[in-house]
Amino acid sequence: MRAFVRPQRRVPNRPDADARRRGVALVVTLWAILLLTLLVGSFAFNMHIEARIASYYRKRTRAQYLARAGIEYAMALLAHREEVGSDDFADDFFEDQEPDPADSSRRGAYQLQRGLAVNGLRVALSNDVFVLDIIPEEGRRNINRLTDEEWEEILDQGGVPEEDWPRLIDCFHDWVDEDEFTRLSGAESDDPFYKERGYPVKNAPLDLVDELLMIKGFSPAIVFGGPAAEPDAPLHPGIASLLTVFGDGRVNVNTATRQVLLTLPGLEPWMADEIIEGRLGLDQREGTKDDGFDSVGEVMARVALPPTVRERLTVREVQFLRVSAVGETQGVRSGVWCVLRVAGGQVTPVFWREETLR
Repeated sequence: MRAFVRPQRRVPNRPDADARRRGVALVVTLWAILLLTLLVGSFAFNMHIEARIASYYRKRTRAQYLARAGIEYAMALLAHREEVGSDDFADDFFEDQEPDPADSSRRGAYQLQRGLAVNGLRVALSNDVFVLDIIPEEGRRNINRLTDEEWEEILDQGGVPEEDWPRLIDCFHDWVDEDEFTRLSGAESDDPFYKERGYPVKNAPLDLVDELLMIKGFSPAIVFGGPAAEPDAPLHPGIASLLTVFGDGRVNVNTATRQVLLTLPGLEPWMADEIIEGRLGLDQREGTKDDGFDSVGEVMARVALPPTVRERLTVREVQFLRVSAVGETQGVRSGVWCVLRVAGGQVTPVFWREETLR
């Protein structure tokens, strides 16, 4: 006898179950698309950033080489400056405000021959450019050759209170002299200031003006300018712009600023104004053919300077020059500044610094 088996009843799929399955599949698909989009977007973003970084480094490298080309250009001007004379220029030559590159070179060489500065010399190379400043370093005071009296004038121009002068001057001398004798207000290697910082005094001349920051008493505000220690005191203008470590100690009156001229003991403010007026020539315009004094005797004839000042002056005897070159390409700038030594027809770098500019 056969057993009776009740057939299984199939339950039909309900519409809401199918809808749920489709909804889950849709959500999973959307999430997958979202993840893929984020992944592709991050790749694209990274590629964009890397492309911009590579472009910036390419432009920066180009700007660096433009700046270096500017230094080479300056060295060529200095090497050949004696080949240019006043007879090579028409009377209206210096009236041209936008000379072509060849004329700019001749003008710059002539100014350098006369012991003058060259400022803002712009040289275009295709779509790029470099800008040059060439300034005789003798327009500053050689810090290693200053007398105490000259130091006082320097500190006075730097806005340093007079009561601090003896301490700063003595500390400077203790830093550069070879003995271990401590001056009245100075400090040798056994001073707590140097012991705390872990270095002795140098006992040698400064190689950089920045070394002043290592000497007791010379704060960044005194050296480079900034707020004074006293709350109500005026800002320090800084003394670094007045100083150099190059040259024989004489001051080039054709390029020295009024502040530098006033550091010469015995030179009064009206004398400095007379010098600056006199070096503009008869037309009283800067950047023209008759700029600059031809000799120290000419300076003395125009201005009643004290005899002791004469030996501290020079006019066209330039041995060191500070050259600043800025290369620019597509908005990216890079700079080089250096000090060049000129001896005869030989031009030699003695200091070099490169930096990216913004």
